[in-house]
Amino acid sequence: MKVEILGSSGCSTCEGLKEDVRNLVQEMGKENEIEIVKVEDPAKVASYGVMSTPALVVDGEVKYKGKVPSDEEIREALS
Repeated sequence: MKVEILGSSGCSTCEGLKEDVRNLVQEMGKENEIEIVKVEDPAKVASYGVMSTPALVVDGEVKYKGKVPSDEEIREALS
């Protein structure tokens, strides 16, 4: 599974989401199954139709945008 965190460089909220996802992946014991990537290229972010970051993309599907999802919402998106 590939998880992408969409956001700009230096965005503390985006970095926070990345850390939340990383922590939950570790909690779930799925470090070997889930790849986490931070996407900062504006063209790539726009290609997903995202205008407000942060955004959480799982296997190419935008799950959340413009907000930091709760831990429960992240777990649901990863299952």
